[in-house]
Parts: sequence; C-alpha cells; structure tokens
Amino acid sequence: MAVLTWSLVAGSAARAQVVALQTPATTAVTSGNEGQGTSFEWRDAEPYGFAGPWKDGLAMASGLYQPPPSQPTRRPLLRRQRPNTISLGVQAAYGGVRGNSRLADGFSDGPGYAFRFRYMLNPSFALGFSFENHHWYDKGGVESTELGAGDSSVTMTTVSAEGVLFLHRESDVNPYFVAGFGHAAPDVVDELRGSTRVNEGIFLVFGAGIERFIRQRFSLDFTLRGNALVSNSELTTFATINGGIHLYPGD
Repeated sequence: MAVLTWSLVAGSAARAQVVALQTPATTAVTSGNEGQGTSFEWRDAEPYGFAGPWKDGLAMASGLYQPPPSQPTRRPLLRRQRPNTISLGVQAAYGGVRGNSRLADGFSDGPGYAFRFRYMLNPSFALGFSFENHHWYDKGGVESTELGAGDSSVTMTTVSAEGVLFLHRESDVNPYFVAGFGHAAPDVVDELRGSTRVNEGIFLVFGAGIERFIRQRFSLDFTLRGNALVSNSELTTFATINGGIHLYPGD
C-alpha cells in the first residue's frame, strides 16, 4: 500500500512530490513538475531498516514489478514406471503342444508354472527374464497309476529373455506385449524306459497380457504366450495361458 504526500510551495509553480511508503524490500520515489514528464526512482530499502520478501504495492499496481517465474512441482514417478526398478512374479499356466515333432506326435496338453523377472529401462519398456516348467500328458489322457503301464509324459524347462512393452503405464490397468527368444529342454519321461531328452533347441516367444494393479506394488498378471521351437528339422509349437501375481519391491 502506498501513501501519496502532496507539498504546495507558495509563490512558485505548482510542484508535487509523491513518495511511496517504504516497504521492507524497496522504496519508490516519484517526482515531477507541472507540464513535465514523471520519473520513477527505485531505492534499496535496507538502509531504512527494512528487509524481507515484501514488494511495494505501488510497483505491483503500475506493472513495474515482475514476479519470478514459478516452476511447477513434478510428481514422482510411480514405482512401476521408474527406470532401474526390478520386479518379480509367479504364474500358474496351462497349455498345449502342436507340430510335426516327436513332442507333438505323442503329447497334448497339461499344466505348468513360471517365474518372471523384469528390469525397467524406461517408464513403458522393460527387459524380462522367464523361467518356465511345462508338463504335458500323452494323448491317451492322464498318466496311469498302474505299475508297468508304460505311460509317459513330457517335462520341459525353458529360460527366455524378452522385451516387454507396456501401454498406459500411468493407470492401474496396463496392457502389454512380449517378444523374445529362449532355450527349451524337453524330456520325455517314460515309466519303463526312463527319461530321454528330445527336440532341445532355441525357440521364439510372442505374447500379450494385461496387468491389473491392486496396490501400488502388487498386481494381478495375465498373459497369453505362443512359442515356436525348431529342432532336428522338426517344428514344435506350444502355447500357454498364464495367470498370477507380480510384485514391485522397494521404497
């Protein structure tokens, strides 16, 4: 707030002096003669015993005062978006096998499980590692419990490296796509002849999934994955439906 003080001196031309009230920050003095322009002089107010963040009301009203630009406060990224975040998950699976290989000729479908690890490279992309175990029954159905029946099954372990692309990572529902490659080691387990390694080799994996967050660091994770394995000039394809949880430990 400013106080205007007028002084009239007799016998002389009308003369006015306007002195703004000294504020803790600055003092503004305005002086001028009739018919002449008006000039502003700003002085430091600290010699008058004032100091602080206050600004002169007259300067603000006249437009001479320009406040410093304000920087908007950035919200911290959610844990699932932060680069260098490591997360882990576990899933149950059910799938089947097809193709022209020995695996596909004698076996059909069965359960499995998987462990997933992800390393966030940026808010929407992660490098993933999967360790899976698949168990497929022969086409005759569930394994026989009778001694000497000769039933067999396949137990296959896989390890793969994957790229995971997330959509809408800022929301609680995140669709994502998976692509990568890995190594598969299938074993045919026969009750009479024991275990035999068949069709071991490199496979490609493609998939899509959805992650639904229940808490900031806990989610439900569902994935449909397809795999193609070529070994000994034979093609084996297998697909799985996976469902489980994913955890984002940390601060």
